Amino acid sequence: MLFQLSRRTCVIGAGYGGLASARYLKQHGVQFSLLEAQRSLGGNWRLQTDLEEDGLPPLTGVYKQLRTNTPRQIMEFANWPFPDTTPSYPTAPCFYKYLQNFTKAFDLEKYIQFRSLVTLVKWADTQWEISYIKTDSKENSTMTCDFVIVTTGRWSLPKIPNFEGQDKFEGKIIHIQKYKDPEPFRNLRILLIGAGPSGLDMAMHLTNQSSRLIHSHHLEYNQPFFGANYVKKPDVKKFTRRGVVFQDDSFEEVDVVILCTGYDFDFSFLHESCGLTVSRKFVLPVYQHMVNIRRPSMVLLGLPKPTIPKVLDAQANYAASLAAGKFELPSQDDMMNSWLQEAGGRSIVDVNFLADQQDQYFANLSAEARTPRVPPVITIVRDFNAKNRLEDLFNYRDYDYKVLDDQNFERFYNPRKEICDIVV
Repeated sequence: MLFQLSRRTCVIGAGYGGLASARYLKQHGVQFSLLEAQRSLGGNWRLQTDLEEDGLPPLTGVYKQLRTNTPRQIMEFANWPFPDTTPSYPTAPCFYKYLQNFTKAFDLEKYIQFRSLVTLVKWADTQWEISYIKTDSKENSTMTCDFVIVTTGRWSLPKIPNFEGQDKFEGKIIHIQKYKDPEPFRNLRILLIGAGPSGLDMAMHLTNQSSRLIHSHHLEYNQPFFGANYVKKPDVKKFTRRGVVFQDDSFEEVDVVILCTGYDFDFSFLHESCGLTVSRKFVLPVYQHMVNIRRPSMVLLGLPKPTIPKVLDAQANYAASLAAGKFELPSQDDMMNSWLQEAGGRSIVDVNFLADQQDQYFANLSAEARTPRVPPVITIVRDFNAKNRLEDLFNYRDYDYKVLDDQNFERFYNPRKEICDIVV
């Protein structure tokens, strides 16, 4: 299945994946527009301090004092490195400058239509119809195109668990998406629920702010000494009016609860005519973890879990090459058979997981689309960092990385203050 050079491509979302897509589409000479709901580019990397901006709920999860939890070397756009002076774990504002600098260097902003919240994507016989609302004027508009790249990210719809009795709790419950600054939490009794990357980060940020920090999770890792006011608890059993009972029947009085419980997919704007089965947990059927098999002129970036930015960049290159007619997809039957073979034996909620197949995935994308292959060292660094973060939580960001070749890297101790030599 070979696409001719697309007459018009629509990209939804101007975060990392959308900007990468715009770069490659421009390089291939594809006419495109990029719709972005927020007031400026950056997606999840934009610090949104106004939690009701343009009447919308928060769309990003960045907070003050955030630093990346993976080395920048596995987050960079292809052939667009950070300055060598940048620490391997830059701050969120520095990474945002990096995105701004990238956008300016490739002259991408002129393609972005800001404050354009996509509300519906549907197939209309021979083309795609994209409906959106201008969040400033509240006007509704429709755009048509013959190729769609969906890159809305996976950090806009918080995963909110339900606990027995939480409606009776008189304290405050928020998802970490609404956390922006530690100061409002000073001297409070805080319960953190969850110990993913954000939950562990919150434990480090809030230990010195809180009068008592209760952390409910079941992660097994090399737990450091957070402080005398820190206490680990098992999973939550139920809420009471003034606190929480845990699975071991212990009780803690609590002022505020921060849910570090992750995010779900939000593809509520995709009409059934798209031919996809979507839920908060999975999207199917998709070839190469991105191509809509039933409507192959639609590609979705960021579905594989876990996803690092390098995956988005490789997917964007594949998607733009497909839109430009640079390679031919298998038949729909062959794509479906490939998907069924890969999904076979998995539970439905795991169909979008890459797990330990990331390097093979890079190889598959580049082989099919004839794009440059992301070298194996990127996955090697990712795996090392994921393990090391849990072994040395307090200190892992004090090391710098250097990629030596396609298979090797070096790591050296280099603690220092923030350096961000990026000029926008």
